[in-house]
Amino acid sequence: MEGNNNDNTLEVKEGQQAEQKSNRDEILSWVKMIVSAFVIAIVLRTFVFQMALVNQISMNPTLYEGQMLMISKINYLVGNPQRGDIVVLKDDVENKLLIKRVIGLPGEEIQVQNGKVYIDSKELEPDYTSFPTYASTQEAWNLSQGEYFVLGDNRERSRDSRSEDVGLISRNNIIGKAVFRIWPLNKLGLLK
Repeated sequence: MEGNNNDNTLEVKEGQQAEQKSNRDEILSWVKMIVSAFVIAIVLRTFVFQMALVNQISMNPTLYEGQMLMISKINYLVGNPQRGDIVVLKDDVENKLLIKRVIGLPGEEIQVQNGKVYIDSKELEPDYTSFPTYASTQEAWNLSQGEYFVLGDNRERSRDSRSEDVGLISRNNIIGKAVFRIWPLNKLGLLK
């Protein structure tokens, strides 16, 4: 009988050890999954995409305050901004993000005269806006390599490359391209 009792005690201890190992393995599995998800989220946000909330009127009527956009960072890891792209950029003066449209590319001369934008002496077509464009302090900008000229679509109410505190935008300050509007749902879709 004593041998039987020891066998039962041994089986209980082995069962408890197996259960503890199973619990430990399950906890370890959960920790690995949470850490993996966290690492993937950081990689995606750093190199692939991020969300941005429009909190300015400078891109009306294309974008309105309160709209949520998906910003693609990967577009500019493999290429450069193109004319017409809606981009998110760092504003070092006010330490915030701005959303603007790329108008001038590296090596071009941008002129603003009589309410129109000219690139290398040719009128910008399409103009991306129904507002006239006026210069604030100067009427011509020569872009060096790695510099971009950006404007808001609401040319009357936009702090952009025409203002001295924003000026020409360095390629390093462009975070990504606004590619998709995700809010509000009735405006869901690709941006142009």
